[in-house]
Amino acid sequence: MANVKERIAEILERHIIVKDSAIGTALTGARRDILPEMVAITEPQRVVELYRASIKAGATLLTTNTFLSDPLSLKSCGVDITTEEVVAAAMSAIREARKECDKEIFVMGSIGPSTRNISLAVDLTEEELRESYRSLITALDKEDVDIFLIESITDIRNAEIAAEVCREVAPEKPIIFSATLSKIGGLLSSGRSVEKYVEDASKFAPLAIGFNCSYGVKSVVDNLELLTRYTSLPTYVAPSAGIPDAKGKYPETVKKHTETLRSAAERGLLSIVGGCCGTTAEYTRAVAQMARHYKPRK
Repeated sequence: MANVKERIAEILERHIIVKDSAIGTALTGARRDILPEMVAITEPQRVVELYRASIKAGATLLTTNTFLSDPLSLKSCGVDITTEEVVAAAMSAIREARKECDKEIFVMGSIGPSTRNISLAVDLTEEELRESYRSLITALDKEDVDIFLIESITDIRNAEIAAEVCREVAPEKPIIFSATLSKIGGLLSSGRSVEKYVEDASKFAPLAIGFNCSYGVKSVVDNLELLTRYTSLPTYVAPSAGIPDAKGKYPETVKKHTETLRSAAERGLLSIVGGCCGTTAEYTRAVAQMARHYKPRK
């Protein structure tokens, strides 16, 4: 059987690939007293049902519930549990959800930006950040994720360190880079240009490159065409449902999310597409139904 990178490439010759919707906001909403990663330990069945709903809605890429699971992040969040325990619980939920599934499913190991920004920290060394990422990436690899997803990139140096560790731990395992955007067009939230972002990520020969979350679907789609000017790589697109209000309600409807993504599909800009904060299986279903009518980016 072809390896994961070859298999994804084969699928992308014919179809846009649909990823799942948000995990954190689906599990905890606007609450800040619960870390989403802990839910797989305290209420595992809720996480299993979340993944089942994503599969039923049409997702073939599932994301592990490990966004803030490196040791530095867990410590910052005041969680007294190990990275290995969090990753094991996350993967257990995915395996349970896949048991009765009769279609091909791939698992992306979520590697978040960490709560520590190396370019701003005065009490953190690169080696300390590297070892924190190593704990998470090693655990994800041992649990057999198919792809490393370095997501919500703000500080590009954090992402580079994470990618360096991915290459050390599992050299052949594909990597996807996904950054968050500024309100200013053409810039990441850190102020780095989209052009420089592509240059930085391309050093690691990623499977795909793109954006997630940010300021909603229009923000992501508006920057997508700019991204494709600088790379021939497959695109990764997972917008949020906008910026939540004080009650944690996200403003962008399933229809707006899907129709704006359709405008990108019509221009041949989509390879891997899904949702981030505020989206649900309902969004996934609509996106999957839309995506089947268009060819992936060539």
